Amino acid sequence: MSEYVHLQEIDREAGKGVRDHLIPLGAIEKVRGVWAPRDRERLTGSLESVTWRVLDGYTSEEMVQELDDRLADNDGANLQFRCEARACGSSVQWANKIFGERLLYGTESSQRYRVYALEHDGASYRVLIYGSARSSDRQYLHAEALKITP
Repeated sequence: MSEYVHLQEIDREAGKGVRDHLIPLGAIEKVRGVWAPRDRERLTGSLESVTWRVLDGYTSEEMVQELDDRLADNDGANLQFRCEARACGSSVQWANKIFGERLLYGTESSQRYRVYALEHDGASYRVLIYGSARSSDRQYLHAEALKITP
């Protein structure tokens, strides 16, 4: 995404080793007082993540769509889960509990989330994409790529 001049990088973590990393495969909901994804998988590997602020009048929705389009053109990518707006559940829980990035908290109606399984150069990945908007000029995009340890 570095070729997009209308994205300003806010935060990046590269090559962080993770064990039993949570990959939400369902909406965030409260069950018996605990917020959690409806469905999930836990994987071990190396995690890279980046958070951008969307600039120049573009929207987080357009950025998520751009990534969807790119991944749809990739024969090795398989969409595992997607949700939009209120169907994703609580935006504050996505921001704080799932991604640990309070900037991502926005309106429920603006959020978009995707999970792709990706095969590339003999390795397996999970790619997570989350977009949200607090207002028309405070929109954010977050992406994670987990290279799965076999």
